[in-house]
Amino acid sequence: MRERMRKMLCMFLTLLQIALPALAEETGPDIRHLQERLLALGYEIGEADGIPGPRTAMAVRLVQQLLADAGFGVTPTGVPDRQTAELTDREENSVLLQTLLRGSWGSRVRAAQNRLIQLNLLWDLADGTYGANTEKAVSDFEAKMETLSPGLVTEDGRLSLPEYALLMSDLSAYGFEAPVFFDEEHPEGLKAEFLYARNACLINAVTGETLLEKNADEKAEPASTTKIMTLLTALSLCDPEAAVVIPEEAAQVPADSSLVPVYPGEKMTMRDLLYAMMIRSGNDAANAAAVLCAGSVEGFVEKMNEQAEKLGMKNSRFVNPHGYAAEGHYTTARDLVLAARYGMTREEFIRIVTCLKYTLPATEKREALPLSLKWEIFDPASEFYIPHAAGIKSGYTSSAGFCYVGAYQENGVTLIAAVLGDRRRNMAWTDLKRLFAYGMAVQPEK
Repeated sequence: MRERMRKMLCMFLTLLQIALPALAEETGPDIRHLQERLLALGYEIGEADGIPGPRTAMAVRLVQQLLADAGFGVTPTGVPDRQTAELTDREENSVLLQTLLRGSWGSRVRAAQNRLIQLNLLWDLADGTYGANTEKAVSDFEAKMETLSPGLVTEDGRLSLPEYALLMSDLSAYGFEAPVFFDEEHPEGLKAEFLYARNACLINAVTGETLLEKNADEKAEPASTTKIMTLLTALSLCDPEAAVVIPEEAAQVPADSSLVPVYPGEKMTMRDLLYAMMIRSGNDAANAAAVLCAGSVEGFVEKMNEQAEKLGMKNSRFVNPHGYAAEGHYTTARDLVLAARYGMTREEFIRIVTCLKYTLPATEKREALPLSLKWEIFDPASEFYIPHAAGIKSGYTSSAGFCYVGAYQENGVTLIAAVLGDRRRNMAWTDLKRLFAYGMAVQPEK
């Protein structure tokens, strides 16, 4: 009996080994093989482990979407099935299935995003996720290319493999104007399209002539370049030599504010406070200066707006003295260069905004505090060094981007430029360098 049962068990196991492959063929695809194919197509799903996890499901859904849109009758469910696996395996579908679209992710998406940023088409960070903003940037790229070379792309917000290669190529050959294609050897050829900033304005500080502009009258967040107006207003109201006591309002700033720091009850001169505010960009110092000069933050802001109106800043309104993002707080690139131009006629303003190192004397609340401004444009060892650059003020928030207002003095010429909305600090330095080089290149010969 026992021998008979052993033979029957062996026969059953043999039949099961024969039946399992057929059963697998009927019930689903070889997941590991499908994953290997997805990896070969550039879908970053991790290892081909035979387990249909979340990344595999995301990739399968993208593949199914592309196949469905190409007319293959596939439903984008994200669930691996034999039809999807078979179509994915076909070599003739390889180019189609390497298309990037909303929902795609990975290193190719990140590379495309970085290129779109270089082309001034994408204002987000390159996070490797193909979302709505990336899709919009791709659509803008396709629309631009359609005007430059009709029929070369399909305007659908997706990056086919040929379009991806086109995006990464030297588009200047098609007449595409973008910051990445600017010829630094010919500064006189600068145009708004070659600047990274959303808003920019360059003037001759002596004549007031506008030399180059880009959306210069568009209202924008100024971030801490607001402190240019804070400094001008404070100098109009207070004696820099006056001894002051830091008020409680110095501590009443948003939690993630930049700080000097200064402390309520601390004694110093108004001059020390203003240097600290501009070099460290301390919001605490801005609040303190406001209260000390006008009795309250609100009263000081009124004076800021009055000062702006006197200077002809037609598209500016301030609601705080430090520049932290707030509803109704805005200015323009043109208005900021107007403010800076006026400031550069005042000796105290010039001394403060061009100072790179300053030491706050010790107080009863702390030891002496060295302050320094280490922006790359002032560092001869940096590739972004700008000889003859002089001040004035930077600013940054996530919504405003990187902003800078700066002066340039060479051979009796003084230029002032403002750039707002740069995605990265080095882009602002690049813009400034180009603007100042352009300003000098177009000066009339003496």
